[in-house]
Amino acid sequence: MTQPLHLGLLGAMPEEIGTDLSHLKDLRCSDHGDLTIHRGSWGDNVHLSLAWSGWGKVSAARAATRLLASDPSIDLLVFTGVAGAADQTLHQWDVVLADAVVQHDMDARPLFPRFTLPALNQDRLKPQPAWFHWAKTALLEAHETGELDGFERPSSGLIATGDSFIGDPAVLQALRDALPDLRAVEMEGAAVAQVAEQEGVPWLVLRVISDGADEAAAQSFEDFVRRYEQQAWRLIEALLQRCDDTPQ
Repeated sequence: MTQPLHLGLLGAMPEEIGTDLSHLKDLRCSDHGDLTIHRGSWGDNVHLSLAWSGWGKVSAARAATRLLASDPSIDLLVFTGVAGAADQTLHQWDVVLADAVVQHDMDARPLFPRFTLPALNQDRLKPQPAWFHWAKTALLEAHETGELDGFERPSSGLIATGDSFIGDPAVLQALRDALPDLRAVEMEGAAVAQVAEQEGVPWLVLRVISDGADEAAAQSFEDFVRRYEQQAWRLIEALLQRCDDTPQ
């Protein structure tokens, strides 16, 4: 890009981005109710607006709306954090970049087909291809050069969002049956994507597998998040290191 990239960055919890903001310079904050937006620069060509939304679709949508309204110059909105594996081939530390997201608890039948968002008349939302391919290429390059040591090789696929922490194998299997290509489940991403779509801002959802969305999910999640906090920023930095290649 010829102009500095302005990245809007959201995570549900501080641990999902990393609580240490010392990697940003010219840091300043603004409070909006109980939501704090942190703004700063990374290097000479990236501006960051960052916030932790809290869990769930409403909190995530509120934070996305507030973040985008706070500065119309945001070029790309990224939601990142951890997720449960729906695809049994995925394990802890696998990285999944969403090529589509769906709200698995949206059901307005018989007025609309299951999963369809009435506001957009779509069920699956897909990121803009140019931004998706930039991010996928950047993550793969970072993995190949060792910048993501400890993370597994990044992949992509369908991520489903709903206001439930999935820890019941029967619930997970029902979701797999309804969405056979489902790779991961979480509680915020598709809500942020909907806000971004309606606001006309490109978006990405980037997740790291923390648990198997099974009966051991709660303990696996808690243990993983404590370790992930120390590594989370490396995933974001892999993208920032390659911001010169972002779409014009």
